[in-house]
Amino acid sequence: MTTSIVAIAQPPWGMTTPTTAQTIITVILTTVVAAFVVAALRDWKRCGSPAFLLMLIGGYVCSFNEATVDVLGHCFFPNDGVLGYTAFGRGVPVWVILAYIVFFGGLSYVMAAAFKNGAARGTMWSGIAIFGVLNVVLEMPMPGAGLYVYYGYQPFAVGGFPLSWLVINSVGSLFGAVVMVRLSWFFTGARQLLLVLVPFATYMSSWVLAMPHFAITNTDLPAGARMAAAALSMALGVIAIDTLIRIGTGQWRLLPPASSPIIENDRYASEFAQPSAAPENTPESVYIA
Repeated sequence: MTTSIVAIAQPPWGMTTPTTAQTIITVILTTVVAAFVVAALRDWKRCGSPAFLLMLIGGYVCSFNEATVDVLGHCFFPNDGVLGYTAFGRGVPVWVILAYIVFFGGLSYVMAAAFKNGAARGTMWSGIAIFGVLNVVLEMPMPGAGLYVYYGYQPFAVGGFPLSWLVINSVGSLFGAVVMVRLSWFFTGARQLLLVLVPFATYMSSWVLAMPHFAITNTDLPAGARMAAAALSMALGVIAIDTLIRIGTGQWRLLPPASSPIIENDRYASEFAQPSAAPENTPESVYIA
């Protein structure tokens, strides 16, 4: 197979930003982020842990993934808008950065709190459904308003929004929540600061599942091959979501039970197999409300 760069879809470089639509979405997301920040500060005062606030900062850090994933997934924002940064020749608007803070910072923390409070598998799937609805509500009007576009052939697109992105985004946000709650023993003391890197790392990790779709998108293969690749990525994403939910709820353990011969013969593993104590309400401990 020979792939021609000319044959690969190119972004609409001459596309311009609709000022009114950009202002509206920026104001809406600024309001939501401000509400999350207020909630995070109250949470810090109440339980003595800045974990919520650190995850919001992590959502901002995560936004530096956007330019790369835009190139891979053929998403384009006009370069004449109010941009937060530019990389790889792609501009990333301020409102997109705010959306990252909401979806990969705030909502990841909310899901982590649900896991911590004993949410069941079905409840978490309902939460993922709500996440998906919010994602669709935010994204579907945008291409129509001219704020951005998914260019080239995009399989399973509804209203200009490819549903494969719904799965990719859900995996990234959920993965951050699972890491936060299942590795809470690690994020203590000064190591709490590492929470700002969790959303970036977990969202980028979710791209592994999207690689069949990304790889075929950046070729000149026919539509049937692109649809098959997108379907594979979506199927892998759904499996990953269910797996992460089972791990987050404790239904599946990352280590064998404490009675396992493997654990009994490994003094390091045995320490982590023991039930964890209730978190202390101190600034040195990560506490998820």
